[in-house]
Amino acid sequence: MPIDQLTSTAINAVSSLAQRYAPEPIANFASALTGNSNNLVDVSPEYRNLIEQQIQTQAELQQVSLYSNLERSEHETRMAAVRNIRLS
Repeated sequence: MPIDQLTSTAINAVSSLAQRYAPEPIANFASALTGNSNNLVDVSPEYRNLIEQQIQTQAELQQVSLYSNLERSEHETRMAAVRNIRLS
């Protein structure tokens, strides 16, 4: 299996797990924004858009961080082989 295909497979697998185990603060803010009557927190309409943008930005940052970590691991794996050749 080519490394690019393996990387995309790993990214898809981790993404599906990350979506399944979303952090609780996002769920709590999302329910606060929907106006659920069970919440004790009332979000002012002027801040609602800002909170939604922050939630979206945090989700994007998590995805970028995940992809960056996977790429760094792949690079370090390839460089380990190069370093082993240099030491021989």
